[in-house]
Amino acid sequence: MTVQDLIKNKGNQVCCGCTACKTVCPKQCITMVEDNEGFLYPKVDTNLCIDCQACVKVCPFHNPAEEAKPKNVYAALNKNEEIRKDSSSGGVFTILAEKVINEGGVVFGAKFTDDWQVEIVPTETIEGLAAFRGSKYLQAKMDNSLSLAKKYLKEGRKVLFSGTPCQIAGLKHYLRKDYENLLAVDFVCHGVPSPKVWEMYLDEVTQAGKRAILDIKFRDKPQGWKRFNFTLSYNESDKSYTMSSYNGDNHFMRAFLSDMILRPSCYNCQAKCGRSKSDITIADYWGIDKVHPQMDDDKGASLLLVRTEKGQQALDFTKIAYTESAYNDAFRFNPAIEKSAVPHPKRTEFFKKLDTTKDLIKLIDKELRPALKQRARIFYHRCRHKAKVLALHLLGGGNPERRNTTTVRSTGVVPMCDKEMAVTTISFRNKGNGWKRYTMDVTLRSGEKRPIKKPLEAVSTKYTTLVSMNSSAALRG
Repeated sequence: MTVQDLIKNKGNQVCCGCTACKTVCPKQCITMVEDNEGFLYPKVDTNLCIDCQACVKVCPFHNPAEEAKPKNVYAALNKNEEIRKDSSSGGVFTILAEKVINEGGVVFGAKFTDDWQVEIVPTETIEGLAAFRGSKYLQAKMDNSLSLAKKYLKEGRKVLFSGTPCQIAGLKHYLRKDYENLLAVDFVCHGVPSPKVWEMYLDEVTQAGKRAILDIKFRDKPQGWKRFNFTLSYNESDKSYTMSSYNGDNHFMRAFLSDMILRPSCYNCQAKCGRSKSDITIADYWGIDKVHPQMDDDKGASLLLVRTEKGQQALDFTKIAYTESAYNDAFRFNPAIEKSAVPHPKRTEFFKKLDTTKDLIKLIDKELRPALKQRARIFYHRCRHKAKVLALHLLGGGNPERRNTTTVRSTGVVPMCDKEMAVTTISFRNKGNGWKRYTMDVTLRSGEKRPIKKPLEAVSTKYTTLVSMNSSAALRG
C-alpha cells in the first residue's frame, strides 16, 4: 500500500500535503501533483516503487499522535512596537527566531514567491525574518524544506521550523526522532485555501499581472488589530495603486473565512489539539479585551500555548510584556485550537464552476449569497429583535441607558422640543440601513429631569431623542 492508495480508498481528506511521504521515499518515486481544485497530492510512480511503505509510516493523518494540552498559556506582546505593527498579532515569533539566529541557527518560515504564492524557506539572517512576518492565508509549498531541516539538525545547528500544525506533524513524523536542537513552532490554523483560487483572484484584480504587485498584507492593521484589512499594492502604467478593504468586504477573504475554498483535509484535521507535537503554538489572543483588558490596545496580542520545557526555555521574557492565562479562556474565543472547519454547503458547487467562470468575483458573490430560506430567517429574526426592543422601550424595560430613548424619523426638520434640549452627537452618514441608504442622526438630550414639551410624551427622567433623517433629506437640510 502507498499513500496514493490511501487517498484512493479513503478520499482526499486523509492528505494534508505536508510532503513527508515524498521526502522519505528511498526511490524518490513520489511527486506532488496539483488536482482540479489547485491542491497538491502525492502521485506514486509504480514502476519505481518497491512497496517499502515508508510513505505510509510517516503520514501524520494515517498515524495521528495523541492529543495534548499545553503546559503553560500566556498572553504576550512584543515590546518592539515596530515589529508588532508589521506582525499579524503580537509579534512574538520574531523574538523566538532572533534568538535562534543569534545562536548560529537557522529559521524556516513562510515567504511569498515571485508569483505571490507561498513557500517554506530557511534564513540565517535577522534581516531575512521580515519576509516571514504577517499571516499568509495560503498553503505554503514545502519543496525540500523537510530534508534541508534534517541536514541542519544532523550538523548540530539549532533549527526553528515554523508552519501549520499539519506541516509540523509531517516534519516530526519524517524525522522519526526528537532532536534537542529543533524548536518546532506552529500556529492555530483556520485552514488553508486553494492556491488556484488565489491565483485566479490576483489575475482578476490586477490587470497588469502578478509581476506588477509590490506588496500584499492579509492582516493590515491601519484601523486596528480586531478590524484588520486586506491590502494589495501594485504598479500599473507607471503609477502605484493600493487596494485596501476590510477583511469582511474582500472577496478572497470572504471565500476563505466562509470555509468554501479550504483544502478537504482541513475539515477533518488530525493535527489540532496538540497532535502536531510542536513546542509552542502561536495565535491571536482573540477575546483579550474580555480576559486581559489591561493588555488590549488593539495593536495585536499573541496567544502562546507552550507545550514543552524546550518551548518554555525558548521564550525571552525580557523582550515581551506578558501575563499568564488559562487554556479555557483562550479556547473560548479561539475554538480553532481544537475544532476543524465545517465545509460551506456550496463548496462542491463552487469548485465545479471554477474552471468555466469568467468572473471569479461574481462567482464568489453568487455562491456566498444566502439561500432564500436563510434570508427569510435572517429577516424574521431582525424583525423579531426590533419588535422586542420596541416593546421593552414602550413598557419601560430593557437597558437603562436606552429605555428613555426615542427615534424620530424626520424629513429634514429636527424637532427641537425644548430650549433645554442640547445636541450631543451628530452623525452625517450613519450606515445602519446600509451604505446606499445612510441616514443623518442627531442625538438630543435634555439638561434637567423635567417633562419635555410636545411632540414627545412627558417623562420624569433625563430623555434622549435620536433624530434620524434619510440621506436626501439630510442633504437638503
